[in-house]
Amino acid sequence: MFTKIAIIGTGNVGTWLFKTIQNQSNMSVISISGRAMERLPSGFDLYIFALKDDVYETVLQQIPFKMPYAVHTSGSLSQHILAPFAEKYGVVYPYQTILREAVSGEKNLPVFRSSGLPVSEKVPICVEAFDPAFENALFLWAKSMFNVVYKITEKQRFAMHLAAVFACNFTNAMYQIAFQIFTKNNIDWSLILPLLENTLEKAKHNEPRTVQTGPAVRNDISIMEKHCTALQNEELKQLYQLVSKIIQQPLITNL
Repeated sequence: MFTKIAIIGTGNVGTWLFKTIQNQSNMSVISISGRAMERLPSGFDLYIFALKDDVYETVLQQIPFKMPYAVHTSGSLSQHILAPFAEKYGVVYPYQTILREAVSGEKNLPVFRSSGLPVSEKVPICVEAFDPAFENALFLWAKSMFNVVYKITEKQRFAMHLAAVFACNFTNAMYQIAFQIFTKNNIDWSLILPLLENTLEKAKHNEPRTVQTGPAVRNDISIMEKHCTALQNEELKQLYQLVSKIIQQPLITNL
């Protein structure tokens, strides 16, 4: 089991991991900025890199020793980027959006939230490693802190990250469009929240295509034409038409 842990990266994920591990009585942990690799100490059991994807190569090149065990937290990078720098390497991937907010009246005190729920209870942790023994050790270590832990492959992790972009990032962009439509028409944004919550609740228990609603799935051409006419932005019209086409043909075989 890993008891001395160094976390490289002081962003949302790195700070959240630091705080989570800090609460474990049987573990000691330090946090190092990716810009201060000269301060990275040797002698730790596990090194966790929580960095932006585009800085890994630069940061790893600055490590002055070969680490015994190292993981990164990226959803899209190969675990093998760590191979030249660690004896054993892998990934600990939190499958959740983690936001840090300052507490009103208290400076420098991070608070973490995820969809309004306690983060520690709602973050699936996905682990993988090239070495099976190390993967098992990572799994047991993660299970000591988190409720939901899975072993996954690199291909599965990349697919999960791609799916999250569609289901989370793109959906939130659609929320912003809806928000602007509400604002333009002087409508209280809270009116749409029960609808959004109901949509998510249905997706928890059904294949999404089976509970699809709206004019596209009904092939209500007249309403769809009115919607497009109301949209003054040509790109939004094209987006509306493309997504409507996807709704009408939901089983995409050439992903």
